[in-house]
Amino acid sequence: MTFREFLEYINEQLSGKSTFYEKAMEDQLARNSRRAPAKRWNEIKMERAVDKMWMELVRSIYDKFKTIINSKSADPYQGWIEFMNNNESLENLDEMIVDLEFE
Repeated sequence: MTFREFLEYINEQLSGKSTFYEKAMEDQLARNSRRAPAKRWNEIKMERAVDKMWMELVRSIYDKFKTIINSKSADPYQGWIEFMNNNESLENLDEMIVDLEFE
């Protein structure tokens, strides 16, 4: 499974994505309030920062899975799906995101 396929799959299947975005935006708003007024970010820049945070999280998860999952099967995409289903990966990721706190 390529990163792009993984990202698409996670975006479709992971219910915690909206929770992540809410928490990340709260974090960005708090950071923004501590910036000098002339250096405060506009909403678009904060949304981009949150998108970047999401991409970094998904990339990190992908890289960890990539080292574990055997992609040499006849259908690598299906191998990834089976691994995630067998190990309840999406459920665990959702729980992790709910418990996630930004500093």
